[in-house]
Amino acid sequence: MGSLKVNALRNNTAKVRHLLAILGVAVSAGAVAGEAHEHGKVALTLAIEAGNVEVSWRSPAVNLVGFEHQPKTPEEKQKVEQTLLNLKQGYEQIVLPDSALCLLKEADIDTTLAAHAEGHDHDDHDHEKHDGHGHDDHDHAEHDDHDHDHDHDGHADFSAKYTFECRHPEHLKQIEVNLMPSYPGIDEIRYQAITPAGQTGGSLTQGNTVIVF
Repeated sequence: MGSLKVNALRNNTAKVRHLLAILGVAVSAGAVAGEAHEHGKVALTLAIEAGNVEVSWRSPAVNLVGFEHQPKTPEEKQKVEQTLLNLKQGYEQIVLPDSALCLLKEADIDTTLAAHAEGHDHDDHDHEKHDGHGHDDHDHAEHDDHDHDHDHDGHADFSAKYTFECRHPEHLKQIEVNLMPSYPGIDEIRYQAITPAGQTGGSLTQGNTVIVF
């Protein structure tokens, strides 16, 4: 039975990643229309499959730290590093219903700002919240998608991927995205989602931070 459960988990994880890949194409298509790097905006994708939840988003760095140039002063470098640490707190950034009993399995945060590339290890996950769960299913090749090259126009981004496993997925009726209260530079989160209820999309604002499905 143990091997069957492992295979089932891997199959579900593969399905979620496939759904995210589909959503990624949709986000890219929107980016071509002019949404690739728009100050104040965040592009977010959500996929739910058999109790596995993955939330990915990308934001211009100015929304989070107030600048996009490469950090030069100790204060600027500290702000970037502190933002990375804060974003690692997946339970604070993405709030799922308590009744769903969801466990954060992975919080992968990245930025194209040089302060991150020089010293921050974006493969570091919050093991204190994993309760001994292994990471053999983590596909490190996905990190190749992160763009460490810096735009010559001065553009820089933060990106994140949160992966949860939920014991009672039938209680997953909504999620709260807690980015805007912490980062007032964000005025809109444009999202696309694939859930058991179907495919949906829309936007969140300062007064509406909950995706209902």
